[in-house]
Amino acid sequence: MRLFKVLLLVCSVNLVSNAAMPSVEVDSLTAMERQMAKFLSDSKVSAQLFLGYRYHSAVGESHNEFAIKRGYITFSKNITPYLSGRITPDITVDQEGDGEGDVEMRLKYCFAEFKDPTRQGFFTEPSILIGQVYTPFIEYEEKINRYRVEGAHYLDRIDQVSSADFGITLTSLIGGKMDEDFQRRVNSNHAGKYGSFALGVYNGGGYNALEKNDNKTFQWRLTLRPLPNHIPGLQTSFTGALGKGNTPAAPDWNLYAGFLSYEQEYFVITGQVYQALGDHTGRLVDPMGNPFKNRGQSLFGEVKLFSKKASIFARYDNNETYDTAIPTYSTRYIFGVAYHIQGRTKVVVDYNYLDNNQGNPVPDTGIFEVMLELAF
Repeated sequence: MRLFKVLLLVCSVNLVSNAAMPSVEVDSLTAMERQMAKFLSDSKVSAQLFLGYRYHSAVGESHNEFAIKRGYITFSKNITPYLSGRITPDITVDQEGDGEGDVEMRLKYCFAEFKDPTRQGFFTEPSILIGQVYTPFIEYEEKINRYRVEGAHYLDRIDQVSSADFGITLTSLIGGKMDEDFQRRVNSNHAGKYGSFALGVYNGGGYNALEKNDNKTFQWRLTLRPLPNHIPGLQTSFTGALGKGNTPAAPDWNLYAGFLSYEQEYFVITGQVYQALGDHTGRLVDPMGNPFKNRGQSLFGEVKLFSKKASIFARYDNNETYDTAIPTYSTRYIFGVAYHIQGRTKVVVDYNYLDNNQGNPVPDTGIFEVMLELAF
């Protein structure tokens, strides 16, 4: 009888407990939201927008416009400490196609990255990127000259290399990393103590063109920091490409370039020279399809003022096609000022003047612009 009363008491307590805390069934929508939140917990979404006003002037004509020069939206996800993925659509204005200047979205990056962030030996933090990836040099230069909002970097602008392509890229820092103070004050990108390198094999047409032949191109960059303890901001790079131009005729394309940079907390200076046969588009050829020889140089400088809230910058580009009956050359002058709002977000006012010789079919052009680079 006493045992029965104890059992009855236990059951009663259990019933009361269940009544006080009823079970909650999770509906399918809530379960999906929780799974999505868990998936996104180690994901990152960022954007970089180039917005503003431009005034164009050329011989006998001029026009002005409000413009969206570029818009990058990046989605990245760490699957494991050694595997991640990234996809970056690119919003741009199609000046070709039907000629209407449509705003369109195309794919800039879409790749898987295999990496070893724990490796700190001679090869430090190596990685392999597979898919639609960045190519070895332009991605490196963009981390030193941070004014992509003004326009493409030198070798990209003259169609010698594309900033991204379909293929595979291998990268690594060399000999460990620079100290945290240097990375915080000067630059934390490609901060190998003795330099870095990148190399890869690609279709050759770039991210904004389909491959038009069966050839694959080889591109590389080797960067050395010769005096990390005495002149830590000094780096020298050798970059190039071997392959064919992206046309069915596949003309030769060989590129060799040198790049020297010096970064300090309050100023940046870079200089580069190149020599090439043809270009990656395959269009720099004579009527018989033979590639033209070409060469050039570029200088860039930036001075940071008012506790690095403002900058003045300038760039000089010159290139020449010199084995033609009438050699052609062009010189570009860029001057600008910037106000840095926060992080990479800034307002840039610049003037870009392109001076061509008489043998060049492209007219002289001047562009004044006020641009907002919005990064978040």
